[in-house]
Amino acid sequence: MYGDSNANTPHIDQLAKDGIIYKNCYTPSPVCAPSRSSLITGMYPTSIGTQHMRSYKENVSENQINPYNKLPYYSPKPFKPVRFFTEDLRAKGYYCTNNAKEDYNMMCSPLAWDESSNAAHWRNRKKGQAFFSIFNFYVTHESSIWKNKHVFDTNKFNSIKVPKIFPESDAIKSDFLANYKNIEILDAKIGVIIDQLKEDGLYDNTIIFFFSDHGGPFPRYKRSIYETGVRCPMVAKWIKNTDKLENNQLISFIDFAPTILDAANIERDIPFEGISFYKKDQRNYIYAATDRFDENIDKRRCIRGGNYKLIYNEDTTSPIYNLVEYRKQMKTMQVLDSIQAMNENSSYFSDWYTKQKDRFELYDVTNDYYELNNIISYPEYEQVFKDLRSKLFLWMRESDFGNMSESTMLSTMFTPTMAIPKIDTPEVIMKPSGYVIEPMNLHTSIGWRNKNETSWRIYKPSELIKPTEDFDVLLFQPGFEVFIRRYKN
Repeated sequence: MYGDSNANTPHIDQLAKDGIIYKNCYTPSPVCAPSRSSLITGMYPTSIGTQHMRSYKENVSENQINPYNKLPYYSPKPFKPVRFFTEDLRAKGYYCTNNAKEDYNMMCSPLAWDESSNAAHWRNRKKGQAFFSIFNFYVTHESSIWKNKHVFDTNKFNSIKVPKIFPESDAIKSDFLANYKNIEILDAKIGVIIDQLKEDGLYDNTIIFFFSDHGGPFPRYKRSIYETGVRCPMVAKWIKNTDKLENNQLISFIDFAPTILDAANIERDIPFEGISFYKKDQRNYIYAATDRFDENIDKRRCIRGGNYKLIYNEDTTSPIYNLVEYRKQMKTMQVLDSIQAMNENSSYFSDWYTKQKDRFELYDVTNDYYELNNIISYPEYEQVFKDLRSKLFLWMRESDFGNMSESTMLSTMFTPTMAIPKIDTPEVIMKPSGYVIEPMNLHTSIGWRNKNETSWRIYKPSELIKPTEDFDVLLFQPGFEVFIRRYKN
């Protein structure tokens, strides 16, 4: 759908024909978990404290130390009110499923999903119930490049052309061909989902988004603030047919949540940082950030406006390249490292290893997708630079946690002992025909269920609940201990 025919993708291609191809969709973080936190909350990772990769881990002992940063694992406690947007869908009767990856770099709200498992599916809902379902596919993850063992056709191998930034190498070519093969497997899996929608008579009346959770899986793609790392493929099939096959508007992942609620005609009481792109083109600028990736810190910020992209590098004394042990399993990374050791890398990757960065980088990304020509010193772009710098620094100043070190962020969020705050006990008030639940904390998500039920129901403010037996009440707020208590009926 973007002009590369090295992978045979009939199902994605058909989805693109039935919908709109978005050419400027961006993640605010070029790595998976922080990026997913923006999708589920509609907030920037730097606003809610999820920007540092692998900072949260489920089921760890209290104050267990993270080997990547030598700090305790944590689920961040944002200043701003934050709620997983699927709670708003569930409150309006939608059946919400996730199959099956969560990994939001923060604790998942227990109220986010009716089902979150490998068996989660819209087919498990009540007859005729509206639904929202996510299906995650792992086959195109970077690890699948070195884990999947493909047999390559010689003609196909010889026809593959790698992006011009990479040196000529059969090992690199084989990695790219493996990725194309994985995309073909992905396409088949997407075909299964589309066929199920059609079998159920739902395809025409269902909005479908297809996208990645960051840029490509190669070095200088994933974990990189360049276009290869933050610009993502995206197709949206809306319910009403459209003659417009391509869309150039700027879209951020923080816009997905408000867009979905807008399409479902749902309003809520707390704001998103994102804006809806349903029926409208409202965004003039895209922002993204890089911070800690596993064991390495690389604080960079960027803004895209119009044809231009400005990158701010806080640390100019370190290379763009960062050693990621996990990524060294990829042949492409091994080739780049070995060629660099002999000082024989191509011009671009030689610069990638250089032990310094410019403070600012400015690119015309519409004509220079790989961002090879830094035009920051060209006089004719001085006003472009000043305008983008002003907007970028304003965004950075307004960030709650993006301007702090990770240790300072934690001391700001929590006590010196990293004690997780507790949610105050709610009032559960018995009425003649049911119960009312009144929380003591603002912006707290509330759920309830009969004692023998497994799925939590969303409690709506001032609602009168009518349990049929003893019942449980749950309160959730990001960064706090989950409150669960059983009440006698």
